[in-house]
Order: sequence, then structure tokens, then C-alpha cells
Amino acid sequence: MKKHNRKSSTKTQEWFFHRASEQDVDALYALLCVLEVYRYLSDGVPPPREVAEKWVELNRAENFASGLGLWLLEDGAQGLAGCVGLDADSRPRTAELVYVLHPAYWGQGLATRMSWTAVEHVFRERLLDQIVAGADAPNQASIAVMRRLGMKYLRTVQYPLGPGVEYVLRHDDPKPTPLPDQFPQQD
Repeated sequence: MKKHNRKSSTKTQEWFFHRASEQDVDALYALLCVLEVYRYLSDGVPPPREVAEKWVELNRAENFASGLGLWLLEDGAQGLAGCVGLDADSRPRTAELVYVLHPAYWGQGLATRMSWTAVEHVFRERLLDQIVAGADAPNQASIAVMRRLGMKYLRTVQYPLGPGVEYVLRHDDPKPTPLPDQFPQQD
């Protein structure tokens, strides 16, 4: 993964939003091993490489048909900027939303745009009825993304490092205001 030394302007960049493939495992793993990323994502320790491999496996054909998957956001100049995943949940026709963004891109609305692109796709195609997402209580930036997506508080949960919250968005819920921009998908 290339180094990100400064914040980039989303206005002048060329973004590529596409489903992940096996060739993306190394770049995804490098992103997951950035301290600011794994601090909340994997309870303060770098995840094993198998996590990146498992996330890419979300794009198996049977998952693709049910709306599950992993999409990557790449900056044409810098490489992998982030990802958004929809993973199976124990509740029927429900997926868990997970988003990761390299710290060089924080504060630009990209996590919201990535997430909304994936959520809108599965809701438009009627592949899922609801999406859930969770965050550690101190991770206010992630909670703000969930709120910008129009998600509603569901419950308080206990994570290994302390309390957290879960939010939910149902297919028939009102769309968020303002409506987040979407990335064109390149599959």
C-alpha cells in the first residue's frame, strides 16, 4: 500500500469503487493493520491475515446473489483508501455493515458514501430487509457515519474493550437527509 502523507481532495480525485477480489488481499490486510483502523475494528490488536482473506471471500457467488460482499474504494493515484462490507447476520435477510477508511481520508465523507452505495444497492434490489452496524462507544466518528446513513439506535452492546452501540436501518425506513452521494460501481 502506498503511503498517504496528506489529505487528498475528493473533488479532484478519480475514485474506483468495485468488488474485492483475491488480488486485493495484500492491500486490504495492510489497511487493516493501520493502528487507527484496528484500534476499534479488532479490539486494539492487528488482525491476522485471515481476516482480510475472509472478507474477500464475502464475494463468493452465493453471497453476491444475496447482497453480501466487500467493495473497495481506490484512489487512482494512491491505492486502497477504504472498504465497505456486508456480512451475514444471524437474523434473516439482515447483514452487518462494516466500513474501514485509511486515516488519510478521514473527515471527507467517504465512509458514508461507500456505505450508502452498498446499502442502497441491496435495498434497491430487495436483497436484504435490514442492515445493522455497531461501534465502540468512544468511536464517535463511526457512530456519526451510522447516523448520516439514517440508521437508528437499536441497543447497547458489550464489546471486549467496553460498551458499544448497535444501529439498524430497515428497507422501508425513510432515506437519510441529506441523501449521501454514491460511487459508481465498476464490476
